[in-house]
Amino acid sequence: MERTAALRLDAEWAKVRTGRPGASPRKRERMLTDLIAALAPHAEDDLSLSARLSLRYGDLARHHFDNGRRDDALSAVDEAVRRCEEPAGHDDEHARWYAKALISRSVYLAEPLSDELGLPRYPFQPRGERPRPCDRADGLAAVAATHLAITVWEGLDQTDPRNREGLAKAYVFLGDRLEELGRPVEAAGWAVRAEHAFRELWQAPDPAGRAHTAVLEHLGDQLERRLRRCPFDGGLTRLRREALLPDRLLPLAVMGARIEGIGAEAIAEGLALEVAEVRRILRSRCWRAVWRFDVRRDDGSWAPMAFPWRGMDAVADRSAEAVAADLADAFSRSPDRPPAAHWRFALWWEEEDQLEGSRIRMTFAPAADPS
Repeated sequence: MERTAALRLDAEWAKVRTGRPGASPRKRERMLTDLIAALAPHAEDDLSLSARLSLRYGDLARHHFDNGRRDDALSAVDEAVRRCEEPAGHDDEHARWYAKALISRSVYLAEPLSDELGLPRYPFQPRGERPRPCDRADGLAAVAATHLAITVWEGLDQTDPRNREGLAKAYVFLGDRLEELGRPVEAAGWAVRAEHAFRELWQAPDPAGRAHTAVLEHLGDQLERRLRRCPFDGGLTRLRREALLPDRLLPLAVMGARIEGIGAEAIAEGLALEVAEVRRILRSRCWRAVWRFDVRRDDGSWAPMAFPWRGMDAVADRSAEAVAADLADAFSRSPDRPPAAHWRFALWWEEEDQLEGSRIRMTFAPAADPS
């Protein structure tokens, strides 16, 4: 009778979970804690109930996380993972629940590594600011949880679209976690795998609806951003060698290498292209150089200057170093340069970002001697 009552309570929660009006956050939390307390005594020797209890711990974790209680969310999601691990080995549906709980755990663990827009806070390691050791440890644990989720999805029937979609989403999450740890090459590789998996999943006759298009556009934007941060040697060359650099993005890779100062012959060799093709790309394509000059105030803060010392322009077949040298020389000779103040200069590819993400960054003393 108690088991039946617990299942009735679970069915009542399912209605609230799907958005039934009138359930305040406090009421939802109370319902969940009551439901978990009712299910727990009957779940120890019942794999199906244990898996269902895992779902409810997952709901509680999401409730805590959405209300800014990350530590409570992590405690609840750890319980969700534990309760579903054994049932996952006996039933595909429970395995799917287990994989999703692992992904949730990775998201909550990695939360300090992303900003309010979901972008990495520390993408430019080791040049930029680094996360606290505890946050980095959580980020590594998030990567491990996502790898485990991928293993679970891979072990399921790949003719089932639900399993293929779950695997593709796990690839996306792994790329996000790696980017947060300042590993753009690996992050780019997993974005390519995710994009490929989604394109295969959504082949005709499945209609490419608006939601599908939005996912692929998002992945494409992520991939381009990550590729712009990849070094040529050991980055772009590695992705090309491992067939993780789509043909449509080869021109972007060529531009990135040239911006880095790599010559056409070396680019061709590293990306397995003909030299003539590399030269054609360099002649026909431009990259957007974005720059900013700052002057140091008396209080030590930096003030950005106005146009033309903060601007952008299209550049063809030139390295970032060459463009920066011309701009710095022009500013040093300009009447706009304060004679008795420090000044600095940064140059980015495509868009202004953190200083650590600039292609070139220089600081000059009042006498214009580099420091």
